[in-house]
Amino acid sequence: MSTVRRSLGFAFLERYLLIGLQLVSFTLLARLLTPHEIGLYSVSMALISMAQVVRDFGLANYLIQKKDLGREDVGSALGLSILLGAGLFLLINLAAPWIAEFYREPSLVNIIRIISINFLILPFNSISIALLRRDMRFDALMRINVCAAVASCFTTLGAAWAGAGSVSLAMGEITSSLTMAVGVSLAGAWGRLPRPQLQRWRQIVGFGGPVTVANVVTSISMDMNDLAVGKILDFSQVAIASRAQGLMNLFARDVMGTIRAVAYPAFSRAHREGDALEQRHLQSLAAVSAVAWPFYGFVGLFALEVLRLMFGTQWDASASLVPIYCAAGAVSVINSLVPTVMLAAGHAKLVAMADLIIQPVKAVALVAVLWWWRELQPLAFAFLAMAIIAVPYFYGFKQRCLPTDYRTLARELGRSALLALLSLAPSALVVQALREPGQALPLPGMLGCAALTCVMWLVGLRLLNHPLYPELIGFLRRRRAPSTPA
Repeated sequence: MSTVRRSLGFAFLERYLLIGLQLVSFTLLARLLTPHEIGLYSVSMALISMAQVVRDFGLANYLIQKKDLGREDVGSALGLSILLGAGLFLLINLAAPWIAEFYREPSLVNIIRIISINFLILPFNSISIALLRRDMRFDALMRINVCAAVASCFTTLGAAWAGAGSVSLAMGEITSSLTMAVGVSLAGAWGRLPRPQLQRWRQIVGFGGPVTVANVVTSISMDMNDLAVGKILDFSQVAIASRAQGLMNLFARDVMGTIRAVAYPAFSRAHREGDALEQRHLQSLAAVSAVAWPFYGFVGLFALEVLRLMFGTQWDASASLVPIYCAAGAVSVINSLVPTVMLAAGHAKLVAMADLIIQPVKAVALVAVLWWWRELQPLAFAFLAMAIIAVPYFYGFKQRCLPTDYRTLARELGRSALLALLSLAPSALVVQALREPGQALPLPGMLGCAALTCVMWLVGLRLLNHPLYPELIGFLRRRRAPSTPA
């Protein structure tokens, strides 16, 4: 358990540093680039991300969860990754003019082709990173990812300052991948890579095939907002919707991505050693919901203030969408670790089946709502509705392979809900008493409410005897304890 805590510590330190860099980068880019330019990049990345899921092909998950990992497994994964990366690089470069014509935006060609260079770099990075994750070397991963983010941030901001427009963001992506390649090499991960081969391709395809198909469908569903809005409305509306979702994604994607990156190898190790997975899942969910729900509540309550602080007044149009997306993020927390624990237990096909059913329904529903109303707010409410539907849906699939202790689940989630209400109540009263309709609180007032929310959160942890409280106290005691000489 100490290995998991240490890994989580490094993973969260990495995430906090990356979020800080992202906030600085987003704040400056929001003033250097127009909503149209940011929308162009968002659509390009939505298209590339679907190809990226195919390139990954579940290779990292295969290497992490396999009990007896041999050189043939690693070499075969590397061989498949190189073939997929090279093939997708060629395919995307050939398809770029057609994509630009579909969106009637010639500048998409250069953006897409620059980003596609990643497919020639990532095969080596992804296999090396999977091996580091399997070994729980999150200290090395933290250094690699932070250095890559810093290099990407400086490249993007420099190119945007020089007038490169949307291309500056694409240049930042390539810089990040190149820096990561140097980092994994220095960490010794490249030295562990055997000669590329295809000896175990059947086993890898058997594991990764269903997961990849499901992940492609999931990626399409997740990126449907950007793709559909860019076609049905315009690229400026893409950027407005992306800014609203971006505040939700500070936790849903960035923080939860960090948690899942640690949870998957930790759950996999627990499964290999015969530990109780359901207990681990509930403990993790209790901690996640205790942090996520106050975060979403605060961002939803101070949407306009947060947007102006981070991006300036030109993004005020996103403010009405933020509370809706935050509500969707809060609901999604409940089933956020369900696919992870199922995958760690070896039920990849069941996870794939669940995604293959619900994700096309979600994609069609979102496009239909957008096509009918042609406004962003109904789209946001449709997103929330699908998040609500997904909770019992995914738990139904989990019940087939890993029965849920619903009584404990309800108790822990109820305690986290009370914690969120206690934390946010004073700030909500301040908003009700002092904020004029349609106006933002002054910055000192918003920051004061943020501090008050943090204080009330700590008080609530103690009053409610939340399971996160002893973990937090134990962490502080370990930090204060003097190091013993060797």
